[in-house]
Amino acid sequence: MLKGILTIIAATSMLIAAGCSEQKLVSADTLFINGVIYTADSEQSVVSSLAVKDDILLYVGDIETAEQFIGDETHIIDLKGKMIIPGLHDAHIHLAGIVETEACDLASQSFSLEALVPRLKKCISRLQLPPGEWLTVEQWAFSGGNKPSEKLTTIRKALDAVSTEHPIVLLGNDGHHGAVNSHALKLATNRAGNMVGINKETLKQDFSAFRELVGVDTSGEPDGMINEDARKLVNVPNLWGYPDIDLVIYQKIAQRLASSGITSTMEASLNEKDIDLFAKWAKQSPLTYRMTAAFFADFEDYRPSLDQPIDVDRLISELKAIQERHKDVKNLKIDTAKIFVDGVAEGNPYASPPSLPNSASLTDYLQPLFEVDPDTEQLRVTRYVDTDSAACAELGDQSTNTTAVLSATDFYKAYGFAPAQCKKFNGVYEREESFVRDYTLALYDEGINVHSHAIGDRAVRLALDSFAQAKKESPESKAKVSMAHAQLIHPDDISRIANLNVYMAFTYSWIEPFVEYQMMVSPFTDPILSESDLFDPSGYVYQNSYPAGSVLKAGGVLVAGSDAPVESRDPRPMLNIEKAVTRKNEITGRVYNQSEAVSVRDILDAYTINGAEMLGQKHLTGSLEIGKKADFVVLSQDLLKLEAEGESDRISDTQVLSTWFDGQQIYSADDANKEGAI
Repeated sequence: MLKGILTIIAATSMLIAAGCSEQKLVSADTLFINGVIYTADSEQSVVSSLAVKDDILLYVGDIETAEQFIGDETHIIDLKGKMIIPGLHDAHIHLAGIVETEACDLASQSFSLEALVPRLKKCISRLQLPPGEWLTVEQWAFSGGNKPSEKLTTIRKALDAVSTEHPIVLLGNDGHHGAVNSHALKLATNRAGNMVGINKETLKQDFSAFRELVGVDTSGEPDGMINEDARKLVNVPNLWGYPDIDLVIYQKIAQRLASSGITSTMEASLNEKDIDLFAKWAKQSPLTYRMTAAFFADFEDYRPSLDQPIDVDRLISELKAIQERHKDVKNLKIDTAKIFVDGVAEGNPYASPPSLPNSASLTDYLQPLFEVDPDTEQLRVTRYVDTDSAACAELGDQSTNTTAVLSATDFYKAYGFAPAQCKKFNGVYEREESFVRDYTLALYDEGINVHSHAIGDRAVRLALDSFAQAKKESPESKAKVSMAHAQLIHPDDISRIANLNVYMAFTYSWIEPFVEYQMMVSPFTDPILSESDLFDPSGYVYQNSYPAGSVLKAGGVLVAGSDAPVESRDPRPMLNIEKAVTRKNEITGRVYNQSEAVSVRDILDAYTINGAEMLGQKHLTGSLEIGKKADFVVLSQDLLKLEAEGESDRISDTQVLSTWFDGQQIYSADDANKEGAI
């Protein structure tokens, strides 16, 4: 694309006096030449040169015109074919979780239950925990490993083998799953504040509202799995495991972002305390990235009484107060609120009976029975429970049936499955449906952006319904609406995403097909009786998981969110870019629904200009165009060339060589190699 005329016009507007009657073009501070510079402009164009003056892009174009901006003090950097892209926008990330701490950390590694025990015992010894003190275990890989043994048949028994003197909680690396030992289960308090513990009886009475979030064995006793808000019942000291934001953590966050090429973020769920801390440190040590904070609160604290709805007006009022308090903090915006619509799509095949997913589904979940293949040690489905069978019909609704003829244990012996597997279940919303709608409408009406976490297809539909109603009732609002994850989207809702201008923050690395993971998801929606069934193109999960290509083709806007530290503390932008393009597992060569793949240019736009648009800063950054902020990244490889040569599976090998923010280099791989990696 020829830019000579536009460049000269732009440069002429920046004439300065030279101390005499003669005038000349402004000289660049830094000039990059001989590169592959992806601009992310409206034409997705590529140029070879880029000039920076102070914090602004002075010139973007070809080398011939760029020479006009060379002055005595201009630093010229020969890229020698390396690539420059705009600074990356991670539109859904949890900043406090992307740095390591001294806590007990499993680093998302998979452990069998037998291997887990000595690993956690070492944590207790290293941390020198006195009896009675919590062992909080971070980054537990709930979706990998956890294979039971003949001795340790449940996660509860495994954690009991670690210690009976300490309450123990495993915090899933997704922020939704958890597991505890018997000591912790005994600490559960009911609404009256009485410590009654979680057991078979209290699950029917005190904690009946949480039954679907607590794993149980075939006798109905808790097996140690506690998910979502059920984790709060045992009064865990830290629900997500994130550290308090002190100055050291704050600075390490900036370092990790810079090393990843990330110059703009949306922190996807920050409470008032953490927003205040970020603002405090930003005043002392200015942010080296453009940060948007999405306000999130413990909504139950805003419920006047147990039988009353959450006070939406109070939430809005407190958010506005936070905005006013920090309105002058440079590079910090607090213009968004987060809503969890539902939970997650993974069940637990190793549990007996298998725990169902809790994400909100348009159809009832299937009830599979699993076993471990003795030869391959892989999970497989043996059969499915017929929830309309005579056994289930005779049983009736076990949740209200207190006069069952057979005990749960006897029922299992008679029929080979648990009474709980007769129940029809299609997931739950995190809060009542009316709250999701009312809060969305109130936020949008106030001009506050809405960011909804939705995993299941029913949750996606509720979020879209709420967005549609908000736009209808407040047509003058300038607020934006966005959605994170959207693991399953019904085909009927694809066009609505585009029509409602919803920014879709997929985490593209999650698309990579792993058999072990898919066995936690697909068998609960599709009949899966072999490994090949997991990848049957006619399957609902296969067709509709992370349908990025369909959203794009329909005219929707893709953005990118790593959701770090979910799965990994590293935001891994290059891996996310690769998987958006390939949807491929490199080990097996298997591709998960190729029709939903996107091009390198389109995923780069998701990470740059589209993210900037979602975050309300498209006028400042997101593309490399004259007059915009000089936020950009130098990469070791040309991603476009890799795509053209059929080597997109090498994109994740790409290294960030340097990151520039406001015209200043804030990260250099050379310096990092000298000092040691983060």
